[in-house]
Amino acid sequence: MAHALSSSAGHKPLANANDRTVAFYDADPESYSRGTLDNDLSDLYPGLLKHVRPGGLVLDAGSGSGRDIREFLSRGYRVEAFDASVGMAGLASRLTGVDVKVARFEEWSSPAGCYDGIWCFASLLHVAHEDLPGVVSKLAKALRPDAPLFASFKRGDGETVDERGRHYTNLTVDTARRLFASVPGLAVERVWQDDGPTGLGGRTSWVYVLAVRTG
Repeated sequence: MAHALSSSAGHKPLANANDRTVAFYDADPESYSRGTLDNDLSDLYPGLLKHVRPGGLVLDAGSGSGRDIREFLSRGYRVEAFDASVGMAGLASRLTGVDVKVARFEEWSSPAGCYDGIWCFASLLHVAHEDLPGVVSKLAKALRPDAPLFASFKRGDGETVDERGRHYTNLTVDTARRLFASVPGLAVERVWQDDGPTGLGGRTSWVYVLAVRTG
């Protein structure tokens, strides 16, 4: 089981949850959840799951509405999950029956070699650029040998704040490849870009990363 996580049930917001990014998701989690639950990611799941043994344990890191937890459960995988937003974690728990924990990437920790796969859809992109190498390294260490890590970022350069106050670290295909290739114990299998849905009904250009734990 992952460490440094608190249950969403009856949990008070994290000490630094007045951060504008988390505050956005906590302000109206129901509306954001409705905007993401029907997003079709069926073309993305196979890249991760082809590396995951049947019935394996998948971590949904930054689970949002619980859409992807529900998908992994429907395919017979076991799932653990966390999210920085108390509101989103609570909704995802109610949707899926999984006890979604409340934590940020920066404070999350796990014993080594816990997971058969880790899924970070539209979540790592909220981590500050200077913190990303350390966070990705923690995620890599939590994987079993030959287990996959998937992540997505908005395509762009540098850090931005959108009109809703959400912080993003944007990456290009090249900068994403360099970041993940620099992490000990990770082998980058594929980095690519494509248009895809956002949580607010629009579409944007995404950069996707699939890496595998070595040794």
